[in-house]
Amino acid sequence: MKKYLQLSIGILCSLFIHSQVNAATKVQPLDKIVAVANDIVITQSDLDQALGSAKKQLAASNTPTPSSSSLRKQVLNQLIDRKLQLQMADQNGISVSEADVTKAIERIASSNKLTVAQLYEKLAQEKMSIGDYRKEIRDEITLQEIQQQALGSKITVLPQEVDDFMRSAAWQSNRSKEYHLEDILIALPEAPTSEQVAAAKKQADDLLIKLRHGQSFRETAASESGTTNALQGGDLGWRKLPEIPSAFANALPRAKEKQLMGPVQTPNGFHIIRVAGIRETSTPTAQRKEVEQLIYQRKYQQAIQTWLTKLRSQSFINTNQNAYA
Repeated sequence: MKKYLQLSIGILCSLFIHSQVNAATKVQPLDKIVAVANDIVITQSDLDQALGSAKKQLAASNTPTPSSSSLRKQVLNQLIDRKLQLQMADQNGISVSEADVTKAIERIASSNKLTVAQLYEKLAQEKMSIGDYRKEIRDEITLQEIQQQALGSKITVLPQEVDDFMRSAAWQSNRSKEYHLEDILIALPEAPTSEQVAAAKKQADDLLIKLRHGQSFRETAASESGTTNALQGGDLGWRKLPEIPSAFANALPRAKEKQLMGPVQTPNGFHIIRVAGIRETSTPTAQRKEVEQLIYQRKYQQAIQTWLTKLRSQSFINTNQNAYA
């Protein structure tokens, strides 16, 4: 789906539910249940709708489509994560007004140099109704608010952290550079056993060998990565050093374009990083306040992944394995 359907960080699939209305003279078969998360039921039609949106995203980002079973597994896992977050938002009394949705749509239209009417015309060309789009935007805002409520006050950046970073050799010698990174995460559960760590490390090592022998990074990310941006080929976009976890940032000044790095272990699992590009920035060197903000944003993104892992571990999830077939 084109960029005018996207809103902020996060959530990679356009996942919304269409209700099916039975014709008076025709009885439709019951919708098969593919997963249950707490008291949330996810049906085959939910999954099919999500798969259609995911395929559009893959095409829009020029990411090769993974195998059918891999794609279905990724999409179902992301759909479960989304439903669990929306459930938590409802339990915490988070609601988004019609006025908030309208303001968000106006900002999206403006950022794409469109009027709202023109945006709706383009959505119609994509076979999306105004009602469905407004629900999509409402859900995206809700997800942002529950993430901010759960994590925002828990993330701090100490002055000493900023001092240490700005004195680091990596920053001193590469403060004018930006790096385009792609990421594959072999995720670990919240409290992994030694066996789980060893299995994840082996999976990451095996993937790295395949990547070095020419396997597509973006296709591998779409089928194997445990990050929320997996269906964008693991693309992290262009980032300055303060936005990049220190586990990678310290090695980047010596990296070359197209280089593979890793596997690097973090609390979330094992990462394989591809340096898709390196460029000199045209903006002035980031000052202390900007460095502080970039470090905060990096911590926030890492915290979201950890929080989602914990949310899943605390939930009852039962998946019909036939959903991956």
